[in-house]
Amino acid sequence: MGPARQALRDATRESHDRLDKAAVLQPLVRPDITAGQYARALAVLYGFNAPVERALGDERGVARLALLRADLRVLGTDPDGLPEMTDLPPLDNAPARLAARYVLDGSAHGGRAMLPGITRALGYDARRGARFLASDGLDMAGAWKALMIRLEEELADPAALAAACATAAALFAALERWTLDNRPAEHA
Repeated sequence: MGPARQALRDATRESHDRLDKAAVLQPLVRPDITAGQYARALAVLYGFNAPVERALGDERGVARLALLRADLRVLGTDPDGLPEMTDLPPLDNAPARLAARYVLDGSAHGGRAMLPGITRALGYDARRGARFLASDGLDMAGAWKALMIRLEEELADPAALAAACATAAALFAALERWTLDNRPAEHA
């Protein structure tokens, strides 16, 4: 693991650990997840992913967002009616955009790991209902490798790396706030 990736990982580790335990997201790794919990988790992820992907405006992000929108529709949720985060950190420079891509593409890898459990529990798969988790039709492994090279090349300057780490940490913190604001009701 290169120094830029390690620095980004270190900058986000604590938030990442807390997000793994977030009430609205934690059911994604449980064998007893319900369709309602799954729909709620995807809705919360949409509220975070949509504004970040729009800010980045790249083809892969547009494609993943389309998959998420399709899954939400399968689950009976209109993505156009969902709230979206508004308190994101600025993504107006190259280090910030690289950090955002690192956060989103890292999340995509996590989604692929969750896919078998979602398929077993709910019957959704890479063709229906879990296309977003599967990154259906996208070469995320190749994209991740290319991103790792870019991180090491473009964040070699300490100031650029510091800016990227600050943005990645701010994105994770924003997602933490978002999951807390959208946690399930006590008896849901």
